[in-house]
Parts: sequence; structure tokens; C-alpha cells
Amino acid sequence: MEKVYYADIEIPIGIVWAAATDKGLIQADALGTEDALLSSLNRRVDAELVHDPGRFDELRRQLEKWSDGRAVEFDIPLDLRGTEFQKDVWKAIHGIPHGRLTSYGRLAKAVGRSNAARAVGNAVGANPCGIVIPCHRVIWSNGGLGGFGGGYDEGRLDVKRRFLMIEGVLPRVEDKPEKEVDLTRLFV
Repeated sequence: MEKVYYADIEIPIGIVWAAATDKGLIQADALGTEDALLSSLNRRVDAELVHDPGRFDELRRQLEKWSDGRAVEFDIPLDLRGTEFQKDVWKAIHGIPHGRLTSYGRLAKAVGRSNAARAVGNAVGANPCGIVIPCHRVIWSNGGLGGFGGGYDEGRLDVKRRFLMIEGVLPRVEDKPEKEVDLTRLFV
């Protein structure tokens, strides 16, 4: 049986729950709890779960740097598990630079499936490694925020807004700062 190591990583914006195999990061969740992480892992992999905070020192360092607003190219080894299409989308998302955005349609073109924006949206929503694979940088082609963490509720969107504020994409104001700026100008 495979071992999956997990821990909570406390950074200035809150707690990120992370899990990794010997190959690399398999999940990072800034929206969840320990129970949610363990439940998700139990559904996705047949593994022995081991709490091991020491395995995540480098990820912690990079997340702290990111949460301070500094550009980070997360270079943590990844152990992505999903369909080939999902992995293609996640790899494309991983390449979106700090402070820049793309749309679901542009991402579909980038993975060679220009008519698959909805399927791309589903793959983005299934991203297992939030922040590290920066799905918060994917928005609607009209500049609207789109969803986040697999949903469209205000709580999730507030987290997406906060992440985009950290990266300097949105102004640090209350309510809906995306109304203050043309986000399409940041498309790569």
C-alpha cells in the first residue's frame, strides 16, 4: 500500500492542507479542513495516510513567500492524478505567471481543444493543488471571476479575490474589486 504524507501549513493567509507521496505533491487545499483533506484522499487513492509536517518545509517556504505577495514559481515535485486531459489543463495552469491571468477559452486553446472551454472549466474545478497550480488565475473571457474551488458561492469567490489581491491583480478594497479594473488586460 502506498503512503501519503499530509500536514497543515500555516501561512499568513490561513492554513493550507497538503498531501504528498514519495513522488510529489498530490493535493494542496487552502479552502478545507483536515477532515476534508483526508476524506478527499481516501476517495482518490488507496493509501496509508501519515501525518508528517517535516515533509512540507519547502512548500511552506514557497507558500509564505507567495502569501507576502512575491512572485513564486512553485517548483515542488507534483504527483498529479487525473485524466490525461485534466493533467494537460493543470500543467497549462501551472505555467500562468504570477500577476497574469487567462480565460477558460484561452486555456482550452492552449491544450489543443479550442471548443472545450466547459471541459476545461471542469478540469480547473478539479485541480487538486490549489495555489501551487494557480487556478485562481483562470477567469471568464469577459473579465468576470468565474468560479473557484469547484463552485461559485461568495465564500469561494472571496478566497479567489484575496489570492488575486495578494498577486497584485486586484486592488485591495472590500466588496468586488474586480469591478474596479479591466482584468482582460492581464491575459497571457
